[in-house]
Amino acid sequence: MLFLTLFAIISFNRFVLPVATEICSKYATTEINKEISKSADNVIKKMEVQTSDFTEEITNTDTDHINVNSLLINSVTNQITAEISNNLNILSDKKINIPIGLFSGVPLFSRLGFNMPIHIVSMGDAKADYETLLTSAGVNQVSYQIWLNIECNVTVVSPVLGKNICVKRKLMLVNTIFNGKVPQGYANIKLN
Repeated sequence: MLFLTLFAIISFNRFVLPVATEICSKYATTEINKEISKSADNVIKKMEVQTSDFTEEITNTDTDHINVNSLLINSVTNQITAEISNNLNILSDKKINIPIGLFSGVPLFSRLGFNMPIHIVSMGDAKADYETLLTSAGVNQVSYQIWLNIECNVTVVSPVLGKNICVKRKLMLVNTIFNGKVPQGYANIKLN
């Protein structure tokens, strides 16, 4: 009897747990990505922000330059982070039922057996920061990009397993090209 119990536990840990962990991780990652996208859309709609609000091209007779609205970027970043954190708390009440046959890893058995409840519990808050990139995009043209780097940590909890999942997303806020004055002529002269 002890041998059978030991065999069942070893088999469960070797075959069932890895499949269960993978299924739960994929489900949680999908749900977190949905929450990140939904939160970003909600905040941008609520704030009525356009891409052009983040930057301003100023042209004077002497110089041309770009002003970046850092206060708006910080505000959007903070509000998106807060909304994601709130949505992760709502997500923590989420329960999914997975047929026990799915844990076998055999597609034929994936819909068989009783449902096993899996609870998703969020741990920690979402973190976000922004990143900028300024690159040459042609003759006197500059490409300017702003991204939000978002990181969420969630723990998947069920009667038999617990796993921490970290989801990182990069959301683009701005992708624009600023045009400068194009010179009348161009000479490729190499100086030694």
